[in-house]
Amino acid sequence: MSARGAITIIPVTELPEVEPGADLPELIAAAADLRAGDVVVVSQKIVSKAEGALVPLGPDEGVAAARRRLARELAIRIVADTASVLVVETAHGLVCANAGVDASNVRDGWLSLLPADPDASARRLRGGLRSATGLDVAVIVADTFGRPWRLGQTDVAIGVAGIAALRDERGGVDRHGRRLDVTQVAVSDEIAAAADLVRRKADGLPVVVVRGLRYTPVPNHDERASAQALLRPPAEDLFPLGRGGLTATLAAPGGGRLTGPVTVDDLQRALAPARRVPGVRIRAGTDPSGSHTVVVLGGPRPLEVGVATGLLLAALADLGYAARHRAATSADTPLDTSVDTSEEEASVIVEAGGDGRRPARTVGR
Repeated sequence: MSARGAITIIPVTELPEVEPGADLPELIAAAADLRAGDVVVVSQKIVSKAEGALVPLGPDEGVAAARRRLARELAIRIVADTASVLVVETAHGLVCANAGVDASNVRDGWLSLLPADPDASARRLRGGLRSATGLDVAVIVADTFGRPWRLGQTDVAIGVAGIAALRDERGGVDRHGRRLDVTQVAVSDEIAAAADLVRRKADGLPVVVVRGLRYTPVPNHDERASAQALLRPPAEDLFPLGRGGLTATLAAPGGGRLTGPVTVDDLQRALAPARRVPGVRIRAGTDPSGSHTVVVLGGPRPLEVGVATGLLLAALADLGYAARHRAATSADTPLDTSVDTSEEEASVIVEAGGDGRRPARTVGR
């Protein structure tokens, strides 16, 4: 893909108001003078409208309350929970404010949701435009996202078809011959942001054509032509929780982001707070199945053992590992005889990691 040369950004000005069930490819084809190789950037809002991804407000329910309620219902993980905004991870894997639930440019009494599968939406639009025009174009479904460390919003790609979402320059060299080890350019996000330069929220311009970008068309079945390629793997996410995120995780523990046993480094970090509690003995190891980590905590005073266990569980949750508790039984075998699981001594067995979908277990008495 090459961006050398002039690129033209063209707003499509003659689109009618989009209603549920509308044939978006036909509407866009009639309003836009498309050419082969164009990148058609389509606002998420009209995609959601056409697909019927709209919900009414509840009786006597305000927009803010409904948006927050729906965001919680749609979230698979709370990232940050504040009075002003709820940042969540959606089932799409997107991390965004209020799960993408929005009231702008929607008729009164309704809210829009994100499309169920934005990549599939982009593929359908691309196929429909090919049928309507005979032209091969790329399609990007764009939505407006905030950024955690910078003011202002920008449009990003949440659905992609016909173009690689990333340009991978790893393995190449810079102008001085130095090897590039991490450079991956979010081309589809850049295109989405560029399209927003020629419109404002109130302009009613949900479709923009970006022309002149040199790229190699990518077939729909190619995983590179997917906004999923833009999602950072959980193990590489250095900022999984914002303000209130850990509290939400502890209040309603669910599956952890990370799978398998706890890494050696993470385990030492998680155990550090628990080790500060006096009178508690700790032993850690891996379950014989190799699927998760087992930590045994014991001591003569239940309060101290409980405090140490709570610190360990909080630390594991902070690091992305699932954890919960159950009562110990005589069948539980400690990892070390220095931790007594008899009735005379308080003992807790923590299991962390696992498959990342079910909570791991804390065993305690």
